Amino acid sequence: MFASGSSSPPSLPLPGGKSLSTSPLAAFGRARARYLLVSGALTVLLLLFFVFGADDAAAPHRLGHALHSAKWSQWWHGSAKTPGEEEIPPLTVDEQVAGGPVAHLYDDRKWVNGSGRTDLSYDTPFNRDDLTLCEDECDAFFPGLWKEIDRSVKYFTEVVKYDKEYLEYACDDGIWTHMRVVVYNNRLYIKSYKQSDFTRSQAALALLNLAVMTSREKLPNVEFCIGLQDWGSRGKFGLDRSPDLEDNWLMPDYGWWSWPEHVGSYQEHREKTLHVEQQTPWEQKINKLMWRGSMRVGTADRESLMAVAQGHDWNDIRALDWEDKSTQVPMADHCKWKFHGFPEGNTYSGRLRYLQNCRVVIVTHEPRWIQHWTHLNNADWNSMDQNIVYVPKALGEGQGVLVHDNQGHESYDRTWERLPETMDALLSDDAHAKRIADNQWTFFRERYISPASAACYWRKLLWGFSKAQLYTVDLRGDETSYHSFVLKGMKSPTDNFNH
Repeated sequence: MFASGSSSPPSLPLPGGKSLSTSPLAAFGRARARYLLVSGALTVLLLLFFVFGADDAAAPHRLGHALHSAKWSQWWHGSAKTPGEEEIPPLTVDEQVAGGPVAHLYDDRKWVNGSGRTDLSYDTPFNRDDLTLCEDECDAFFPGLWKEIDRSVKYFTEVVKYDKEYLEYACDDGIWTHMRVVVYNNRLYIKSYKQSDFTRSQAALALLNLAVMTSREKLPNVEFCIGLQDWGSRGKFGLDRSPDLEDNWLMPDYGWWSWPEHVGSYQEHREKTLHVEQQTPWEQKINKLMWRGSMRVGTADRESLMAVAQGHDWNDIRALDWEDKSTQVPMADHCKWKFHGFPEGNTYSGRLRYLQNCRVVIVTHEPRWIQHWTHLNNADWNSMDQNIVYVPKALGEGQGVLVHDNQGHESYDRTWERLPETMDALLSDDAHAKRIADNQWTFFRERYISPASAACYWRKLLWGFSKAQLYTVDLRGDETSYHSFVLKGMKSPTDNFNH
């Protein structure tokens, strides 16, 4: 270290009283050192003048081109290019300006165009937790999953035109809209937000952002509104629809992210059910029809199920009492039964995807509400690919059982009337029942309700919607990024939100 106040490096003593300076400059001599320093400074000045001193707009481009050339790249990074690597020249100033005021911040050429794989087929092994699959991989691994997207695209191109006026009409109904969002340059932005019941809105946005952020391909710029009621509404992205409701778009349920009120993280649920399945082979499962659920929703359907099952040896149908823990069964432990009754709720029932993560037989009626993947149910008793059981419709005349709707109004219902004969058929042919359970496991759990499938579906939905969208999307300053939105407490940008 130099001594305080000293301006020269120390010297080493030599015999005879002479000294040797430890400075490297001494090796060249002081005059030669000055010459080298001055020459180096002039060289740097000439380089800077070449890059920045020119009066044309191409100077920055010349610097970028120089730094990205093969020769400079090897010097700058300390290694040569990877064999076969192609140089991608940066955007010119003209290209940046032509793209708009913020186009220079984004270079679309950083996105891949397909996976580049040539081995893709339905049977190609893939990671069910991989959220980065490209569109060609999604098409290969999840054929048939896009039926609802195709239906909506057809409706909103042939029947209703999805222009800016229709967007405002769909978003501003004042009742069902929970959020208005923009996907722009593969980023999610929030324009307005209304808290839903429980955590639906937070989970739905998190799932959408996950699909956007993990995309390796460039996504379209789109703007739309989301409604999270138990039924779909005009022009919005929603959770379900009735068969006669056509003017909406079906998105993956918020539970694909998390449903903390009842189940928790979807990824954790899959891990828990896998553990239970590993500990409970088919032969050790409880040989009964199980159901636990609230009687506050879907009351008539659930009353009917309970009434028809009463008195049978296979009956394990119980109403859930949130105050009585003895009536509660953790969702993962549902895998310990062979058979599960599945009545719907106010509309659809959110437990379906959770049950399908078990190697079980789901016994239900023909769905009255459609979700984005439920068209893949195969209830054909004669099919080797059957993955679910529908109780046949009642035959002839009959009164049915007395039920009550959510308001207490009485009626008679025959939905589950043929449940006993259905259960008799399943119990008398265990091999058939096991095949249905195995098909559900391989078809749904291992493929169509995997986290990878949800990410694929969301991105495919954005592309589908872009085909119907008749307006240009841009950032106008009345939105906030999803990341800031979360950190600022998920307040609506329209409520004095500082973005």
